Amino acid sequence: MLKCVLVFLLTGNVERFGHLKVRPNFVHMAVGSGFAAVIILSHFQLVQILDISALVAIIFFNLLFVFLLFPLEGTLLRKLALLFAGNIVGLLWYLIQLSLKEASMFFLSTDAFTIITIVAKPLIDFVWIVSIWSLSLSVLASAKRKTEGLERS
Repeated sequence: MLKCVLVFLLTGNVERFGHLKVRPNFVHMAVGSGFAAVIILSHFQLVQILDISALVAIIFFNLLFVFLLFPLEGTLLRKLALLFAGNIVGLLWYLIQLSLKEASMFFLSTDAFTIITIVAKPLIDFVWIVSIWSLSLSVLASAKRKTEGLERS
């Protein structure tokens, strides 16, 4: 049984897995890497406002986005717009967190929100990164289905 499974996996059934033989678009990856580098460098200018964990999360988002979404089929302009929109959402996310932290310091005169964010910040960062990435993936997929539907008719 194990031998049959290994033979099946190693030989690569072209009929069943033919759609997986698409080559990644390296030009899109190169342009996306440059665009992400410019965005990351521009975020480093905001280091006085944002904390280091915000910058690390934005860098992680950009790397995840470039290496997992840019190789897929789709227009380069759409991918760049989605990357830019994701970075804007991330920046707004951290500015909202900063304003909540400052408001809790002003009204409560304690570091209650700071303690909560230290504990929950990695999980909160993971939520916005995965949600924006998955929305971008669905936008690319729906655009592909729309163009395939136009080609068939």
